[in-house]
Formats: sequence, structure tokens, C-alpha cells
Amino acid sequence: MRRIIYLKTGFPLAEEVLEECSIYTPLVEPQGDSSLFCDLSGCGPTLDIIKSIVGKHYHLTGRPAQLALASSRLVAENALGRSQLPRSRVYRKIKTREAIILEVLPGLEAEFISSIPLSEFTAISLKEARKLERAGLSTVGELKTLGTERMIALLGKRGVDLLRQLQGIDDRPILGLYPPRKISYPLLFNPGSEAINDLQMKEAGRVLQALLEKRHSACAHITLELKVKDSLIRKERRLKGAECRGKVLSAAFMEMFQKAELEYPPEEGTIVLSELSPLEWQEADLFSLLPRERNGCKWRVEKTIEKLDIRFPGQISWGKEEGRREKVLAYFDPWRLNPITH
Repeated sequence: MRRIIYLKTGFPLAEEVLEECSIYTPLVEPQGDSSLFCDLSGCGPTLDIIKSIVGKHYHLTGRPAQLALASSRLVAENALGRSQLPRSRVYRKIKTREAIILEVLPGLEAEFISSIPLSEFTAISLKEARKLERAGLSTVGELKTLGTERMIALLGKRGVDLLRQLQGIDDRPILGLYPPRKISYPLLFNPGSEAINDLQMKEAGRVLQALLEKRHSACAHITLELKVKDSLIRKERRLKGAECRGKVLSAAFMEMFQKAELEYPPEEGTIVLSELSPLEWQEADLFSLLPRERNGCKWRVEKTIEKLDIRFPGQISWGKEEGRREKVLAYFDPWRLNPITH
């Protein structure tokens, strides 16, 4: 079961808080300046880790933080975002000097989010919420009662994806974006399902490509960590050059996974992209030839003139060479090189 925390402070997070989170998990995903997600699954006693993180924050600022603990990022985010809490039997609230901690009890996620008003539910936009309210719906629980056909009629294809989220299920991973010099992506495996593993690698490539493009960066080194029973298998690969294309990354992930030759099915894993470098874009210059082509062309012309001068001594002379720009523009304006004079 995943253990996701959502920490919200209301003002910029200190660097020391991010470092404290990264001690326990590589999956630290800052959200702007004042909040973050962490995936603490398999990292040890969750409440002890939470106390350490909020304790560091309180020591630095003297102010309590708000923190939600749930099995998905969607439920954790909505736990802090809703204006009113439901009956206490579906959650546990811990109030200390350092923080107010709200834990959504495992297995009760769907019931917890049922009473959230549509205008506060983060899985839908404000425009979608208003449209659903005009249809007579006001809460997430009422939206669940709609059939698939009715949901698609109101929200289009978006309605299909929303059906799982209405149950508190959110498959979106927590990305490791801290420290910023590397990116981590979590993997969850289903034993005996190679097709799903292949799809997961492709999805990882798609997500990481979008993230690298957003940063205008590319990576040159990939690390694949796989947890098998009680051991950790680590594979590394250095790319021929900096790469950001999702298809290339996905192929590299799958090749590394296959070369691991695992005796037992993996339980979970992590993809780490490192050695990030900024992408440099340069527009093609249509009005200049590549140096190699330019030198080769000049050499051939000189040899031809030399042969003609030997055959017709004193009769060959150099004329004015047309510039590359004029030659290119002549394709669009055929009269450019043959002006009409009166």
C-alpha cells in the first residue's frame, strides 16, 4: 500500500525541510514554494518520519504545518483542501505543537471524498464543477451515482478517467524532483504481467520527456533500481549523448530491465535520470552552406578553372560570384538574378 504525504506550510519551504525529506525517500515532489508531496512507501515507520519532517520545519520557522497522509496523492491533497471534514471514523487527526496531521484510514478513501463539494474537488476543474452543478449535482458522492454513459455525456472522454478518481484511486506517481540535479520515477510491478511492465516503461518515458522538455534539459545517465525480495538490484547505463525523447528513454528502460535477468518478480523499482544538461537550440541558416560543403565546392571550381585555363590559355577569367543568399532567394523569385534593364 502506498503511503503518500502532502505537506502544506502557507509560506516558502526551507531548503533544510526538503533535505530532511530526501533523507528518507528519493521521491520528493515540491509543489510551488509552499507545499510538497512525498512517497514514503517502504521507507520505514511513517509516523516517525512525519514527526521528523514537521519537527525540522517547526524548528526553522516556529510555525505549525499542515500535513495529510493517504494512499494516493489525490486523497491527500483533498484532505487539506476541503472546507469541512466528514465523520471522524474515516480519518484520524493528530494535533501537536509542530503540525496538524490528518490521516485518511486505509480502505476508506472513497467514503472520505464522497462528501467533498464538487467546487473543492481537485480532480475536476472549476468549469467542469459548474457544469455538473447545473446538472443538479453538488458532491463527489452524487457524481458517483451517475452511470458511465451519463458521465461521458457530461464530461466527454474526461469522464472515463474520472471514474477511478471518484473512488479515491490515483495512479499518478510522486516524482523525485529534489535535489534538482536528478529526476526519480517510481515503478510498481504486477507479478506475471510483462505487458503491463512494458506499458509502465512507456508511460515513464512519456512523463519524463514532458518533464525534461519543461526544464529544457536532457539526461546522459540512467539508473534502474529494482527491489527483489530482500535485495536491491542496481543497473546503470550511460547514453551516447544527452537525450530527452520519450521513445528512446522507454527503450533504454526496458532493455535495462530485461538485462537484469531477475530470478524472482520485482516488487517495486525506481528510475533515476542524472547528469542533466540544458538543451541548446540553434536555427538552421538557409543562407550559408556547411563548411565542408563550401570547401568542397570551391575546390571543384578551382580544379575546373585550372583545366580550362590549360586548354584555353589567356581566355578564362573569374567573374563575380553570386552570394548564397541571392541563390536561395532566386528559387522564390526567378527574375532576381536576371533584372530587366530599360
